[in-house]
Amino acid sequence: MAELPDIPGPDVLVLGAGASGRAAARYLARRGRRVLVADSRPESAIPAASALRALGARVHGGGHPPSLLAGMSLVVTSPGVPPATGILKAARRGRIPVWGELELGYRALGEPADRLVAVTGTKGKSTVVTLLAEALSIQGTPARACGNLGEPLTALARSFGPDEVAVVETSSFQLATIARFRARVAVMLEVGQDHLDWHPDLADYRRSKARLFENQTASDWVVFDGDDAVASGLAASGGRRSGAGLLPFGGSAGAHDPEVLVDSGRIVRRDGGATRVLASLAALRLPGRHQQQNLAAAAAAGSLLGVGRDALEAAAARFPGLPHALEDAGSVAGVRFVNDSRATNLQATRAALEALSPEASGGIQLILGGILKGGRFADLEGSLGAVRAVQAIGRTKDRIAAEIRSVPVEVHDTLDGAVENALARSRPGGVVLLSPGCSSFDLFENYGDRGRCFRAAVERLQAAGGGR
Repeated sequence: MAELPDIPGPDVLVLGAGASGRAAARYLARRGRRVLVADSRPESAIPAASALRALGARVHGGGHPPSLLAGMSLVVTSPGVPPATGILKAARRGRIPVWGELELGYRALGEPADRLVAVTGTKGKSTVVTLLAEALSIQGTPARACGNLGEPLTALARSFGPDEVAVVETSSFQLATIARFRARVAVMLEVGQDHLDWHPDLADYRRSKARLFENQTASDWVVFDGDDAVASGLAASGGRRSGAGLLPFGGSAGAHDPEVLVDSGRIVRRDGGATRVLASLAALRLPGRHQQQNLAAAAAAGSLLGVGRDALEAAAARFPGLPHALEDAGSVAGVRFVNDSRATNLQATRAALEALSPEASGGIQLILGGILKGGRFADLEGSLGAVRAVQAIGRTKDRIAAEIRSVPVEVHDTLDGAVENALARSRPGGVVLLSPGCSSFDLFENYGDRGRCFRAAVERLQAAGGGR
């Protein structure tokens, strides 16, 4: 592949040796850049160190000292490195360009804005990206779900076909470090409180989300949750600046009267005096109003891309849900266990409780806790009607006990202890729900590791007492 002249060189510093950092390093090294990859882990603990060296990259472990900037023409940073980190502040002072991997990937693909859909929001991104990419593929348009879900955008550089569409999940971390990144269709789901352990405040989090719209033009579209005041405000502001079309979706009249809405078991689009059915909710396998909103978001974006009703309904019917998202983990003695470890913010936990409460005849035992990324546990009080008790774990377990007053809270040092106690407190028809509302890094490698540990604990209970 030919050199791309607007990617500075010859020396590039890549911060982070995770998936996005590795993709960036591979792309740059194969195009003749001299790459230095720096990671906070000791060099001996970086699994990809040997593979990176085989590409010709140098590897530095143990941190990101500003001295690594010497001679660098560009810094490509991974999502896990906050902008206030010393080396990034030093790079900006030294006028060294700082891009995220998302920006690098956009340029590596030749800035394919017309073949790019980007989805952001506090929750639901992965589901909307998956549904939309699947619907496009079913209809005959090759599509990739990528970005924060699946492959990093840069990893597509060697195989992205001329007719393909990239459906990109974009986090606030990634959007904070874009420069020219642009999507023909930009989708903003509900925006709550999240990642306040990374952003200095809520305003910065929202500003990062709003960067999704900053490079759009009058030929582009902004799709947004018209029921959510924050998403509506950010989208309207972005649309005014760019002249992009605005397409709100939702279940009720909100800050913007939805043009794509849930109505009588269907998702419809109102266009002038006409109403067009985009999908039937009967096709959706997953419970909960939040899943109906996710399908409405995918339908709204799909309607701008020529996705027909049959393709969207087929995608919804095939979609079993994401791993660790309201995932059935089996049952013991008539008690159902549900793995919702992917719920890393309180907004996601509220959605899980709303989805499961109607079917939990024996009540819910909620396993909650970890590292809180925004909000207060007291914010859950209005959603705890079916909850019989909270089993608190992780760094915030004592804070949970102090903030939640409407139901009993029991504190545990381990997830196993919480699972065992939840079963002991349950009755037939009940649900034990792991929906932590927090990130997992105090006790686990990531949310997937937490979910697997939950499933393993359930399997041990099944072996001891029977169940499926």
